[in-house]
Amino acid sequence: MSAKVHNFDKRLTRIVRKHRSMSNGYGFRVDKSGLITIKPKRAKGTSPIFILFMVLCVGVLFKAVALANFGPAKYADRLAPLHEGTVVEQAGAWLMEPGLVTYAVSGFVGGFIN
Repeated sequence: MSAKVHNFDKRLTRIVRKHRSMSNGYGFRVDKSGLITIKPKRAKGTSPIFILFMVLCVGVLFKAVALANFGPAKYADRLAPLHEGTVVEQAGAWLMEPGLVTYAVSGFVGGFIN
């Protein structure tokens, strides 16, 4: 391959990479010399703390819907066998224990279910 073709391929690869990065948005900047350049904006990722918060919210909502659907007595009856089971079942029972937030959300969700 000649040097000209190699340089062309490198330039084409660089242009395609910049084009893909600009699909997330771009901004204009003025250099010290007065030249206007286009710079791609960075892609914003999701924070791991936000993901953990959303998983906790979905878990509480799941428990609240189950509590509102079964009622407190039947919900406790369904958790009772899990307390006597294996270590994994006991961990599941501990996670599914309703707390104050679960009772509050189930009171709110109960109006929609019933």
